[in-house]
Amino acid sequence: MLQFLTELFGGKTRTPSAPAATTVARPGQPAATNRANRQSDRRKRYITIQSMQLAERFSRDGGEGIVLDEENFDWLVIPKYPMPARWKQRWTSLMLLLPTAYPDVPPMGFYLTIKGGLRNGQQDSHLFSGGGYYEGAPDHSSQGWYWYCVHANVEGSGGWRPSADPRMNDNLFTFLNMAREALTTDH
Repeated sequence: MLQFLTELFGGKTRTPSAPAATTVARPGQPAATNRANRQSDRRKRYITIQSMQLAERFSRDGGEGIVLDEENFDWLVIPKYPMPARWKQRWTSLMLLLPTAYPDVPPMGFYLTIKGGLRNGQQDSHLFSGGGYYEGAPDHSSQGWYWYCVHANVEGSGGWRPSADPRMNDNLFTFLNMAREALTTDH
């Protein structure tokens, strides 16, 4: 799986152990470049801090931690994600593709390597083979990844609002809690 992810995204793969150094914009760079660098640095900082928290959480209880693309911060994988009781398969791998506008924009859906359906013999109507049903959802089904359709509302009250502190809501934990709820309930 790690080889596939490295080839697919061209990034490094390992569980993070310390925050990555941030890039500082040079004086004299155009304002748009400085703004883009600040946004990129913020994105990397949020992902690094949140992925370290996730690595700790998913290393407990027989977990395998996480795998993070530390080069581009484009994806994160939980190799041993526990599935809710309504699923036949007890464990699966879960992959999040991280938007370039994260944390201001949450991930759109996620991918699972789930092979079985639900215990009741049915299939979950939110699990798709062949990519997702939103523009830009890549199809990774030939590598065994199936897209699960779930999204956070980004507008209006109660919508996605990241905090100034990456450890506070809304963050990757918020998104994974929403994903867990979707996987647990029959909607």
